Amino acid sequence: MSDRHPSVRRARPKKNLVMFLLSLALGGAGVFYSKQYIEDRIAFYKDQLNKTEPMMAVVVPTRPMVRGETLRREDLAMRQIPITFADTNSVTGTNVDTAIGQRVDFDIDEGRPLLWAHLEGGLTPTFSGKVPEGLRAMTVRVDEVNSISGFLQPNDRVDLLMSHGSGDRQRIVPLIEQLDVIATGTQTLVDKSTVSGKRAFNTITVQVTPQQAQKITLAQTVGKLTAMLRNPEDEAPLAKDGMTLAELLGEAAPRTAAVVRTRPARQPMPAGIEYIIGGSR
Repeated sequence: MSDRHPSVRRARPKKNLVMFLLSLALGGAGVFYSKQYIEDRIAFYKDQLNKTEPMMAVVVPTRPMVRGETLRREDLAMRQIPITFADTNSVTGTNVDTAIGQRVDFDIDEGRPLLWAHLEGGLTPTFSGKVPEGLRAMTVRVDEVNSISGFLQPNDRVDLLMSHGSGDRQRIVPLIEQLDVIATGTQTLVDKSTVSGKRAFNTITVQVTPQQAQKITLAQTVGKLTAMLRNPEDEAPLAKDGMTLAELLGEAAPRTAAVVRTRPARQPMPAGIEYIIGGSR
């Protein structure tokens, strides 16, 4: 038995050496393939970053909003996201004006894309949300002249003139100035799709105070209204004087000089006669 021990002892170092070399080989292979895998993933992500995906501007709240709050422009911001990840129900930069003034129907986290479903109007936003508190929306029937040949757009400002009377008594006077147009027909947003800009509609909706609404209603019963398009930067008031048919034709009677009536000068009292009644000397 003593002769077997040396051979066994010599065999064990060889086996250990083989296992050691095999471990080194497997370890090297593992390191190589791990490095290769990491490099492939890095190249993949770099390639993804270099790709230019179509982006879309969506509206997000700049603070958490709770149910019942009214959307204000200062509480919203625009965020660019890949169009593939955008919800088709998102409020975007092109229709955010319709959302302003509406009430939130659900709690919304800060930075989360705002959806029409989050608002009380849902997929069909309510028009009443565009009317500020204290004002009213009033629809006025118009013709080809009053629609500025179809070029009138929402967000324009107009002045209203009223013509009334007939014959020599016909007169046109300024009625209301600087009214905001919030809809033309059923359109509430500026239409940039048509090249000519001309559209057909027979009503416009303007933003008025309750008192102005009464004036327009009364004016429609006694005369005809004409809209004049105003430059957005023009703040000059309308002249208060109207115009008659005679003044238009240059037949107005010339103004006569006012007769100045003077009070006659007070005549001095004539010298009286002195009477002495009674007395003694």
